[in-house]
Amino acid sequence: MYDISIVVGTKNEQNYIENTLKHLSLSMDEAKKLNINTELIIIDSSDDNTPNIARNFTEKIYRLPLRGVSKARNYGAKMSKGRILVFMDADTITQKNTLIDIFNIFRDDSVISVIAYVLPISYRELSSSAKIFYTIDKMFIRACGIMPFLIRFYNRGDIVAIRKTVFDIIGGFNESLYMMEITELLVNASNYGRIKVLSKPVFESSRRLKKWGIIKSYKIWWENYFTFYLLKHLHQAEYEVIR
Repeated sequence: MYDISIVVGTKNEQNYIENTLKHLSLSMDEAKKLNINTELIIIDSSDDNTPNIARNFTEKIYRLPLRGVSKARNYGAKMSKGRILVFMDADTITQKNTLIDIFNIFRDDSVISVIAYVLPISYRELSSSAKIFYTIDKMFIRACGIMPFLIRFYNRGDIVAIRKTVFDIIGGFNESLYMMEITELLVNASNYGRIKVLSKPVFESSRRLKKWGIIKSYKIWWENYFTFYLLKHLHQAEYEVIR
């Protein structure tokens, strides 16, 4: 049994996965110093060099040809042996003490999930509107820890942690959803306890925001919020893959 199982779903992430796992390994090493036992699980459906790169960091690499991030996360949870599940995107960069901070928050038995606000790895290539986006996003996510109803509009999949017992009770991720699966998971989990926000950020490549821009990003998400909550289905037929 581990204290924390980290699950990363990958599909053709050879340009990002090494940097992600380097930083994650540092965080795992820091946790080990405090006797926090961790395991890293990769659920891969790539046809590039991603799994070969990942093997430098873990032996727990499982092939899953089925498409879908929710399927990958659920399969990773099935293969895990940790009391706390941490789901991460393949381009998420953790800080040295991220796993320690997550573990310490879960010392409070009333906490069932931990989320984080996200900042860009670099601001240099971002437009002014994108920089504003991150400022607003940070304020919103921090507010989620104070006003739980805001979780209904939280959609960050960069990193989310949840107790394995609660994850199993609510049935994991909805595999029929290609987006808002994090939102639904957290809304369901909130019936069993509190959701807390890390005091320090994690970082991301900003690849989707760079391609979509702030207007398209907000438009797509609010269209899907509207149809999901009022019409019980997603607005889009599929979620654009961006590498």
